[in-house]
Amino acid sequence: MENSKFVLGSKYDLRTKLILLIGANILIFLGFGLIYQSLISIFFLAIIISDGYKKSAIKYILFFVISVVLEKSLAYFSMNFLLKLILFLLAIGRKFLPCIIVGKWILNSTSVSSAVATLQKLKLSKDSLIMISVIFRCLPTIKDEWSHINMAMKTRGINFNLINLIRKPTLIMEYFFVPLFVSVIEIGDELSQSAIIRGLDAPVNKTSRYLIKFRRKDIFVLLFMILIILIIAFMKISGWTYD
Repeated sequence: MENSKFVLGSKYDLRTKLILLIGANILIFLGFGLIYQSLISIFFLAIIISDGYKKSAIKYILFFVISVVLEKSLAYFSMNFLLKLILFLLAIGRKFLPCIIVGKWILNSTSVSSAVATLQKLKLSKDSLIMISVIFRCLPTIKDEWSHINMAMKTRGINFNLINLIRKPTLIMEYFFVPLFVSVIEIGDELSQSAIIRGLDAPVNKTSRYLIKFRRKDIFVLLFMILIILIIAFMKISGWTYD
């Protein structure tokens, strides 16, 4: 019965994922070289692959490889503002790729119920639980709302693209972002009311179908990440180069 509960969600505890996200933020600032970025990205890619996200891992690998190839190729051309901007965005994307990998993995693999159950175990306040519950439920709703707005504007002959954003920023703001902001506010109010009606702020102990506890995989990846951080920090303090 215990294993069947794990099948409902990710193989890793949400607390493990959050600690990994913190670790990813620390690691990206401990080194800057291409080899270093590759090794750190491989570590987090291995984790999401072990959790069944192979397709996502392939996309991240393709982005990393394509960004490196483009950066090396564009270096032979005369630099103008556009090329410099492209190189900058590629470098930033590659630099923060470990954080993107873990962040996207958390959003894709964590249900609202398991997130709330985990956060209750962390003894967070009821206001914080309601806020996080609304955020988790709001993100996919915002995505759907954006698709509806985009389709409605296409019927009027207005497309959301980079060219229109540069040439007609006021028009894009009026027809795309203003309706989206209004919808987000309304959706947030509705979801917060729904959470309260469901008794999320009730002063009682709540049960969950998810079994929240650390497992061997959680302990292993956390210890391994801590070991990596300690080794890299020691090398940095000692003056060793690893870029």
